[in-house]
Amino acid sequence: MNFDLSPEQLALQEKAREVGLQWRGQYEKWDAEDESPYKDIVVTLRDAGLLGLTIPKQYGGKGGTALDYAIVVEQLVRNSRSWILGEGPFSTTGPGPSMILLSNEERTRQKYLPPIVNGDIGCAIALTEPDHGSDLTDLETTAVVDGDHFIVNGHKRFITGSPHNELYAVFARFDDIPGARGVGCILVEAGTPGCELLRGVEWLGCRGMPHGEVILTDCRVPKENVVRGAGHFRELMTGFNMERLHNSIFSLSLAGIAYDEAVAYVEKRQCFGKDVIQYQSVYHDIVDMYLAIEAQRLLTWRAASTADQGVFPKVLDASLSKLFGSQMAPQVTLTGVKLHGGDGVTMDFPVQTAMRDAVSAMVAGGAPAVLKNAIAAQLFPHRRFPQ
Repeated sequence: MNFDLSPEQLALQEKAREVGLQWRGQYEKWDAEDESPYKDIVVTLRDAGLLGLTIPKQYGGKGGTALDYAIVVEQLVRNSRSWILGEGPFSTTGPGPSMILLSNEERTRQKYLPPIVNGDIGCAIALTEPDHGSDLTDLETTAVVDGDHFIVNGHKRFITGSPHNELYAVFARFDDIPGARGVGCILVEAGTPGCELLRGVEWLGCRGMPHGEVILTDCRVPKENVVRGAGHFRELMTGFNMERLHNSIFSLSLAGIAYDEAVAYVEKRQCFGKDVIQYQSVYHDIVDMYLAIEAQRLLTWRAASTADQGVFPKVLDASLSKLFGSQMAPQVTLTGVKLHGGDGVTMDFPVQTAMRDAVSAMVAGGAPAVLKNAIAAQLFPHRRFPQ
């Protein structure tokens, strides 16, 4: 498989690198205060043409591929040293907008996608509940038909972008149908009566933007906002694979940050009369970090390049890259901390934020054990596994 980038992709990569560098040095403050100028960041990304990357041109998007998305997000995060730079592309290209592409209603796509890809509104995906995370088929949020509307009730948490985002792709159980058959997706606008957005709990890492809650109480949503109702769980999961791809890129980027910072540190630091990098144990660690990063990039780019219509990554490839990345990034960033010595465990060096972000992101988009279940189901389709 040839991963040589086209001239257009190289230009995208360079543009994303430049935008990332514009914001470097800011994350220390964002991390400490758990706040960031997110709307200003989105404007910068929009002006650079880095929003709506995979959304078709007919809706105002760039009409690109998931590989374009992977290239851009890696450069934004790695060069800014901040995960927040990747959120603009995520909320305008990721699983929320991808879900809207699955809608049977053209007027729904026309209503929401143009303002999303222009950065006027952001779309988050709302799956996790207080009592249900990876067990998505047991969701308690309900959508019950009432004339031309659905009445939605439920509680979602760990929703990155709440309360900032203006639109939420909410996974709910339709008409009390049990199991996966009853799970569908419906779009809920912020400001709809009965929709309450909260900031949520404070996180160890991935700070600077809230991972909040969405509480829905007798929230009336028009029928045309249903992306897919009961009986379409498998289709919805194709949209969710963009979430797994994004987290694969995130792991790649965080490991890259740790590598860059570790190399810079050990090349200038001296110990016992010579540069630290000259010690074999140190440059062996650097080689191991580089190898892990390159392996993750190959898995991530393969998942992106095989995406259906350039938008929907295949479940096996997306799950493999996400699984490897979620286990690789915490280890690589920890090695980066170790190579900084005592400085690595202070708050003064970016490597420690990369480590905290990697640990925090480990279960995002599917915990490792759940991903292994999904992968096993793909490898052995003739078997039924209990999970």
